[in-house]
Amino acid sequence: METYVLPQHPDSLAEAKHLAETCSIVQREIDKLEKDTGVGAEEERIVVVPADATMDEQVMMDIMRMKVDTLHNLARSRRQAYFAHLDFTPQGGEPETHYLGRWGVHDSSTLDVVVADWRSPVANLYYSGQVGPMDYEAPDGRVQGELTLKRMLTVERDRLLGLFDSGVVSQDAYLQGVLGAVSSDRLKEIVTTIQAEQNLVIRHPLQQNLIVQGVAGSGKTTIALHRIAWLLYAFRDTLRPEQMMILAPNPLFLSYISQVLPDLGVERVIQTTFAGLCQEWMGKHAPKIQLVSRLEEKLSGSSEARAAMGEVLRRKGSLAMKQDVEAFLEGYQAEILPRSGLVFGGHVLYTPEEVQDIFLKQLRPFPLAQRIDELKKYIKRRLLQVAEAMKAAMDKMAQDRLTQLLSSMPDGEERRARARKLLQSRDDRMAEIDQRAKQYLKEFPGLFPDLSLLTVYRTYLTRHESQAVQEATLPLLDKKRVQAEDLAALCSICRAVYGLPKKALRHIVMDECQDFSPYQLALLHEHYPAATFTLVGDLMQGIHEDEGIRDYAQWISPVFGGSATLRQLVTSYRNTVEIMTLASRVAAKHPVPGQQTAQPVLRHGEEPEISVFSTDKERYAALRKQAKAWLDEGYHTIALIEKTRAGAERLYKLLKNDLPVRLMKEDDADYQGGLLILPAAMVKGLEFDCVAVCNANEAEFADDPFLCRMLYVMMTRPLHRMRLLATGSLTPLLAEK
Repeated sequence: METYVLPQHPDSLAEAKHLAETCSIVQREIDKLEKDTGVGAEEERIVVVPADATMDEQVMMDIMRMKVDTLHNLARSRRQAYFAHLDFTPQGGEPETHYLGRWGVHDSSTLDVVVADWRSPVANLYYSGQVGPMDYEAPDGRVQGELTLKRMLTVERDRLLGLFDSGVVSQDAYLQGVLGAVSSDRLKEIVTTIQAEQNLVIRHPLQQNLIVQGVAGSGKTTIALHRIAWLLYAFRDTLRPEQMMILAPNPLFLSYISQVLPDLGVERVIQTTFAGLCQEWMGKHAPKIQLVSRLEEKLSGSSEARAAMGEVLRRKGSLAMKQDVEAFLEGYQAEILPRSGLVFGGHVLYTPEEVQDIFLKQLRPFPLAQRIDELKKYIKRRLLQVAEAMKAAMDKMAQDRLTQLLSSMPDGEERRARARKLLQSRDDRMAEIDQRAKQYLKEFPGLFPDLSLLTVYRTYLTRHESQAVQEATLPLLDKKRVQAEDLAALCSICRAVYGLPKKALRHIVMDECQDFSPYQLALLHEHYPAATFTLVGDLMQGIHEDEGIRDYAQWISPVFGGSATLRQLVTSYRNTVEIMTLASRVAAKHPVPGQQTAQPVLRHGEEPEISVFSTDKERYAALRKQAKAWLDEGYHTIALIEKTRAGAERLYKLLKNDLPVRLMKEDDADYQGGLLILPAAMVKGLEFDCVAVCNANEAEFADDPFLCRMLYVMMTRPLHRMRLLATGSLTPLLAEK
């Protein structure tokens, strides 16, 4: 049986007693809510308000949802009630004691705050400074005073496992202890270790667009997710999780970050990729996307092929192409109209000028396909009038002929037969008019060209794009497929032709934002005009720069009209000093304008090992030995990174019979730890305990800006250990000067 020993500290007994009291209150609140809701504390239950619910039903369901959410958070609090103790004395006020936790706890019998939520204003005392004079922004204004105690606590259920009072040394030791832990299969929340520069990003106002330029390992992704949790807390009366969206680079990355928001008590936030969002927008009109990694193509191809591909990708992601597509669509709407107006049976239903007025002015708010349907309603009304007039004229003609017949022939069977024939002819011809009118309406859409997205896109490309763009795109259109870089233009076309569904989003977080093009961001900004953005990225990791951006100025003024704040995160918390020093040496070979050098937290480890071999056989043997050694040391996630997919597949075949290795592929949507072999195109955004760059030789990594950024990304993935291996001559990117 495990023995529990109270930590050695003068206040250990008092802290243990307070923890016991807090746990008792938490349990009491859980019992009360379980009784009120009929839901168990550990039972996963999501309350959904039906779309057809009455106002009273909506209110009742909202109250029920709030109670269930509170119950779930209390269940989490039962596992760890809090992590910090603060003593603060406001100017001219009485001393206050605050305990901070991942989730706030209130005593419903007294309405007292038992545990302050980490997102509350008072929590800034913990995140923003040291013991001494401090202030924080409260709902009633700025509170100034003195922080006399900042104590970190390690708590597990009702047990106090550790505590120490914060000073510069002790706080660094606490941070290093957390950062030095072995990684897990998923990205984790960092509530207890949020730093001052990160706290500013998290608590940035909702109403302002925010761009975060963060060095590798600065916690950009994690901080963006914590920002979502803070926004939902700070604006809990007006902001719902369903009004927020995370755009991630790929499904694998979504899997990797999937646990952070639930760990913070946040559910129902939309999480998708740009491609997934575009497919949702286009719905049944969406073409199939050719699953191809542009990054893999660039890594496998020559510098000349990369340059040619880059020209096409930059064009397709540019605001200039967006403007050209929209200008084409503006002209195309008039071009598709019948040139001679609309005529039925020799009668003009609408002149060309009238058709243009209806289609281009009166129906302008509607997308083109809907305009055609609406125009058909106009035609149907006018057609009915014309048909009735034609039938009335025909009836009058028949009546005149009947009168003439009756006056010119004596009554008898022959006259009656002729009269019947005349009336039958009239009825047949009137029925024929009705049938022709129905057929006219049925054939009416055929007066317009094919408006399928690929057909319209092809028309645009052949008229307005360069030969290089056409050659890169049209062969795939012949197969009814497109590539990811075509989606922005296709969504513009879909919006004009069929419309795009609307959602009332209030905030959008874009991770790895440097890989999004100006066209993509502008499209999102237009489609969600009520939403503000948090964009997090690193220009030095802009390995998709042909598809994305090279400078945030490409967004700030053209897309946001200058209304965006740029913040820098320069401290790296992922890598050891030794790993980041070597990675920074590589980054310095081809620096990005305005890029700040990463400043690692003072966490030391082993020097990265660089090994050069005469043959591939020797290098593969060393890789096998190194991977086994790291497994034996107990590391959880180990990545063997090859430059290309072909190299990764070759290495997997060599190692799969000797080691518990798994080959990661581009279409993998579930991230798991262990010993992994990955192509370089897949590693950005992920982190591992140990990384081996499998072949950092000159042939693989020439002195080239793109390859420099790619190598930098690979080298900034490990938390603890790194080894670079090479056959032949080492890449010049690793040279000291």
